Amino acid sequence: MTQNPDFDEEMSVTINVRRDLVLGNRGRELQSPGVTPLVIAGQAANQAAGESIFQRYLQEKSPNTIKRHARDLELFAEYLIDAGIPLLNSADFQYEPFAWQGVTWGIVAGFTQWLLQEGYAIASINARLSTVRTYAQMAVKAGVVDRQEGLLIQTVKGFSRQGGLNVDALRPQTRKETATYDYKPEGKKQRVVVSRGSTKKAQATILDDDLAEQLTRVQNSSPQAWRDAVLMCLLLDHGLRASEVAILRASNINLSRGEMRFFRPKVKGTSQEWASHKMTPGMAEVASYYLEHLYPPTLRAEGFFILGTTRLLKNGEGGQLLGESLSRIRLSERVAYLGKKLGITKISAHDCRHYCATKMARLGYGVDELMAWFGWTSAQTAMRYVAAADVQKRYKG
Repeated sequence: MTQNPDFDEEMSVTINVRRDLVLGNRGRELQSPGVTPLVIAGQAANQAAGESIFQRYLQEKSPNTIKRHARDLELFAEYLIDAGIPLLNSADFQYEPFAWQGVTWGIVAGFTQWLLQEGYAIASINARLSTVRTYAQMAVKAGVVDRQEGLLIQTVKGFSRQGGLNVDALRPQTRKETATYDYKPEGKKQRVVVSRGSTKKAQATILDDDLAEQLTRVQNSSPQAWRDAVLMCLLLDHGLRASEVAILRASNINLSRGEMRFFRPKVKGTSQEWASHKMTPGMAEVASYYLEHLYPPTLRAEGFFILGTTRLLKNGEGGQLLGESLSRIRLSERVAYLGKKLGITKISAHDCRHYCATKMARLGYGVDELMAWFGWTSAQTAMRYVAAADVQKRYKG
C-alpha cells in the first residue's frame, strides 16, 4: 500500500495532542493498574482514526466511484427528508461521520422499500444499499453508530436474482424497455432514428412555471433566503447539475458582463467540460445582491459560490453565510426542503434540470443548442426533450 507521509504525520500529531490532554485530565486514573498510558493512547488513536476514516476511504477510490457513492447517499438523504426526518446542517453522509448518528437498521431497511416504491431497478437498489451499509460500517468504527446497531444494519440484505424477479412481478411496472425518437439534425438531409433506455423512475417530478417562479423568489431578507434564490436560479434557469453548482466559485461569476463560467465534472476530458452562460435576468439580479452585499469579501477570490448557512430561527434571526461550501448532498437536501415548503412532495436537483430542458425545448431550441447549454455529449438526451415538445415539426418541409 502507498504510504501518505502527510496523513501519517497528521495522525501522529493528533494522537500526541489527544494523549497529552487525556493524561492531564486523568492523572488520578493512571494510578489504577488497569489504566496505562498505552490504554489511553489507544483510545485517543481510535478517536483520531474514526474522525478521519471517511477521508481515508475516499482517498483510495476512483473519481467515478466517489460520484456514484455521492448519488447513492444523496438518495438516502432524500429518503429521510421524504420520511419527515429533519437533517442537521452537517448531515453530509459522504464526508461527515457524525451525520450517521441515529441511523438504525430499521431506517436502512426502510430505504430499500422506499427505493422500490420509487420504481428503481432491483440492481440499483442492491448497489445503493451496499453503499449505505459500507458508510454505516465506517460510522461504527468512528464510534458514531453503536456496534450492535451496526451489526443489525449489515443484516439488511438486497434482493437475489430470483427474489428480484418475484418483486418485479408483484409491483406496478415503472420502467419502459426502450423509447424511440427521430429527428433531423441541423444542416443534415437525413432524419435520424434512435432508441434509448428509459429513466429508472417512471417520470421526473413535474414543475410548472408558477412553482418554478416561487422557488426562485427571495422568501425573506435573510442571507439564507438570498442564497436559496441563487441556488434555485442556477438549477431552474440554467439547468446546472448539482455537481456543477457544488464546485462553482464566486470568481466564476462576472457581474459586469452578466456571465458565469463553470466546470462540468461529468464530462471532464471533452469539449463540454468548461462552459459559459449568459445569466438570465432573474439570476443576474439575485447574484448581484448576494455577492455585493452578503457574500464574505475575504472569500471572493477563492471561495465557493453557494455557501452553507447557520440555522434560520422563527424570529428571523440567523441564516448567516458560513465560510464552507454547500456540498452536493446538502445541496440536494436543501432543494427537497424548499420544494416541500411549497407542497411539492418530491423534488431533486435533477428535476430542476429537467424543467429547464423542457422549457427550452418548448421555446424552440434545437438539439445542438440544448447539447451546448446542458453539456450533453450525446444527441439522444436532447432528442428526448425535443421530441416531447414536438419541436421536431419545425424541421419538416
